[in-house]
Amino acid sequence: MNIVGLGKAGCAIVDKFAQYPQYKIFKIDVDVQGPNSYNIKKQNSPEEYEANCPDLTSFFGDIQGETWVVIGGAGYISGMSLSLMEQIGECDINVLYIKPEISLLSYNKTLQERLVYMILQEYARSGVLKCLYIVSNPVIEEILGEVPIIGYWDKLNDIIVSTIHMINVFKNSLPVMGRLEEPGTTYRIGTFGLFDEEKSEEKMFFSLDNTRELCYIYSINDKRLKSEGTLFKRITSQIKQKSKQENLTVSYGIYPTTYDQDYTYCLAYTPVIQQ
Repeated sequence: MNIVGLGKAGCAIVDKFAQYPQYKIFKIDVDVQGPNSYNIKKQNSPEEYEANCPDLTSFFGDIQGETWVVIGGAGYISGMSLSLMEQIGECDINVLYIKPEISLLSYNKTLQERLVYMILQEYARSGVLKCLYIVSNPVIEEILGEVPIIGYWDKLNDIIVSTIHMINVFKNSLPVMGRLEEPGTTYRIGTFGLFDEEKSEEKMFFSLDNTRELCYIYSINDKRLKSEGTLFKRITSQIKQKSKQENLTVSYGIYPTTYDQDYTYCLAYTPVIQQ
């Protein structure tokens, strides 16, 4: 899988993916460092970044297959996001959109974020993108609780990347029970989250309106799967309860692990533009 980071926020997340051998990374930013990096000349506006987007053909090489583009919409460099994606248009493109704390942005950056946010959703709905996944930094901070200033972004990015990576791992594995369903063809706006199995409580990384499909990935210690006789009944009870909600389709998969701690990951999808 290819992971392309655009701008400071995108490149910081791509750096986290670099620890896993399953990903080929690309970083594009002003004064970016490290392997597979492309330095962009600093511009004074999103319009200038769009107008001066370079030819990245040789940088991407023979890129193909599933490709994720990681974008933070508040940065002016996000103005070249559409031009960038046009150059890898033969790939199956997912966008991971990092939504910032809007109240802390300047007026111009607020307008830029809103523009990028809405355009990417329209691109997803029209089928240009395979899916647009939205995560919100303020929401993730709330999930984590107290986050120190030094290492703040590392903490937020760690949970985003580890969640996406584990979802990718399990989606490419066979469950011992259940089946993960692919979202409907029109359900191209989504988010991720964690699920507390004991409390039956979701902690989504973005508050998605009008969720139409939910998918639960239960990663459970192999010994527990072999010994706990009421576990399957409790899981299916949770799934049935969710399935009672109107206009909501729910699927699940149960996967054995050797980890001491169990985790349940969520995927949510909608066809509806998020305001």
